[in-house]
Amino acid sequence: MPDHLPLPPRQVYTPMITDAPGLNWVGPGDAWTRAWAQQPPQGSATAGSAAAPVVPADPASTGSGTGVGTGVGTGSGGGSGQPFRPLPPLLSPETALAVIPLAARARNAEPDRELVRRSLAAVEAVADRAVAHFYAVLFVGNPELRSLFPASMDLQRDRLFRALLAAARVADDPAALAQLVEPLARGHRKYGVRNEHYAPVGAALIAALARFGGGAWDRHTEAAWARTYAAVSQLMIAVAERDAVVSPPWWQGEVVAVEPLTGEVGQVTVRTDHPYPYRAGQYATLEVPLWPRVWRPYSLAAAPRPDGLLTFQVKAVPAGWVSNALVRRTGPGDVLRLGPPAGQMVLRPGSTTPLLLVGGGTGIAPILALLQELAERPRSQRPKVELFYGARRASELYALGALTELAKRHSWLHVRTTVLEGRHRGLSGPLPDVVAGLGPWDEYEAYLSGPPAMVRRGVRALYAAGVAEERIRHDLGTDGPA
Repeated sequence: MPDHLPLPPRQVYTPMITDAPGLNWVGPGDAWTRAWAQQPPQGSATAGSAAAPVVPADPASTGSGTGVGTGVGTGSGGGSGQPFRPLPPLLSPETALAVIPLAARARNAEPDRELVRRSLAAVEAVADRAVAHFYAVLFVGNPELRSLFPASMDLQRDRLFRALLAAARVADDPAALAQLVEPLARGHRKYGVRNEHYAPVGAALIAALARFGGGAWDRHTEAAWARTYAAVSQLMIAVAERDAVVSPPWWQGEVVAVEPLTGEVGQVTVRTDHPYPYRAGQYATLEVPLWPRVWRPYSLAAAPRPDGLLTFQVKAVPAGWVSNALVRRTGPGDVLRLGPPAGQMVLRPGSTTPLLLVGGGTGIAPILALLQELAERPRSQRPKVELFYGARRASELYALGALTELAKRHSWLHVRTTVLEGRHRGLSGPLPDVVAGLGPWDEYEAYLSGPPAMVRRGVRALYAAGVAEERIRHDLGTDGPA
């Protein structure tokens, strides 16, 4: 009996993707953009530029800037092939984008972090208006940047603006800033933003904050924001340029098969043009040709395989543009794009601490990948696992058969299920409540995946059950699938 989850039979086919470059390049005017009818405006600085592989900048010419990028449209230059150049002043010589250590400021000056946080509090009450003003300033002054965003800004909305604000909140904490920025810098190279785009984004940010900052805005606050944005943007650039040396901004993936699992859930199997370096429990962002520049995160449903195939379990949700395209309008031979792998739901190497795995709906996908990795470990390194799998109805527990078979073969795995509606042999009730009621779990490491509301409720329930925060892993709040 094989010591892993059942896998679909290996497909034999001739791949369509035969000419992908060693390092993909993406941006206004590239071949992929032209193929997907997302041409930059005529006369823009980037219109008509030829696609070319990434040429990493010479470290000697990149300066000492460190930085961060955030949200859609703030990805690194990483694909521009241009060395980093110091950013021009946003507003005036007094607020030039030079990183000034906070300790070097005058002793009687208010710390930048306090000025930034005070202005944030004022802007949050009118965030919708500030977001609209931010994009108006950005696109009116720089129309060539519009092609980096999806056609419908309803899907984009305030991601970039709020991500910039989130980075500003922790700009004076290098560890927290790096934790927030590094995955964003890596993940957003796929949008094709270049180093020279940071100045106009910063100018639009300052303009929106000045317009809606009210009495909390003055020249000192303006200077503090300029310094803060400099630190964030330079860190973003540095991380992305470093990543460009070893990784493409995106992968092309040919669809091998789309198999129905339930009426609304399908399993999509993909083969990438280059090996995809993910770990069990992580997710990838996907883009489909039907909706250019619209990226959605989906967890990988299996640990890395020798044949390199990737599997995603996707639920076609109402008004879900990408999910419906994947489940209902995608077939073998179609080509997707994948962003770099991301996510914190990975196992600690060699750890034998008991595990509590909680998966709701298609949130069971990364749990399946974790179980496969555990099953492939030496017996001495397999911890005790308590798995809870929930859905609205029993018919939606599509992975129950595979889980049951795995539990029969491995005594370290105990599987329990719960549903909200209808008859079921297992438990009944909301998944977080069921898990909390069967504790205590204070000696376990917990992994939660599923709808955001379920994950939030589950985290609160585990806190109440005595599980320490550092023992709970999920990807809520990281643009992940849960």
